[in-house]
Amino acid sequence: MGSSRATASGLLGVVRDFQRLGPTETLRQLNLAGLATQPAADVFVAILEFICPPGGAVDDAIARQAMLETIGDLAEAGLGSFDTLTPEQLQDVFLDFISRSIEGRVMADLGGRGITFPDDIAAVESAQAQLHDFVEGATRGQLAGRLESLERLSDRDIENVVNQIYETAFELVAVAGEAAA
Repeated sequence: MGSSRATASGLLGVVRDFQRLGPTETLRQLNLAGLATQPAADVFVAILEFICPPGGAVDDAIARQAMLETIGDLAEAGLGSFDTLTPEQLQDVFLDFISRSIEGRVMADLGGRGITFPDDIAAVESAQAQLHDFVEGATRGQLAGRLESLERLSDRDIENVVNQIYETAFELVAVAGEAAA
C-alpha cells in the first residue's frame, strides 16, 4: 500500500497544517492559496493532483480512486468552502480516505490472488458492503480518537493500524468468498 501510504501522509500533512496554520496558509504552502474560499470538494481535487498525481502502478490507481471517492462523498455532503471546514470534518475526510484505500487494496489483492467468489451478484455486493462496513468501523474505531492529538500521531502509527485492518479484512473476505464459492 505504498502509494496509499504516501497519499495518506500528504493528506495528513494537510490536516495537520490546516489545524496548526489555518486553511489559507495551508493552501499557500501548496501554491493553492487562491482556492481557500472555493468549495471543499474542488480544493481537494487540486490537493489530489499535488499529493497523488495521475499515472503510475496499481497502487497509485488505488490511492487516486480512494481519494476521488472521498471527494465525491465530500461533494455529496455539501460541506461548503474549504476555509469553513471544521477540524472534525477534515478528520472525517482523512478517515474516509484511509477506509477507501484499505478497501481498494483488499479488492485488488483478492483478484490478484485468484480468490473466487460466487457467481451470484447479490452475494458479491453483500460481501463488498460487509467489507466496507468492517473497514470503516475498524478505521474509525482505531484512529478517530487518536486524530485529536495529530502532533503525536506518526505516519508509522497510522501505517501499523492500516496494516492490521487490511490483513484482518483481507482474511475475512477471502475466507468468506472461498466458502461461498
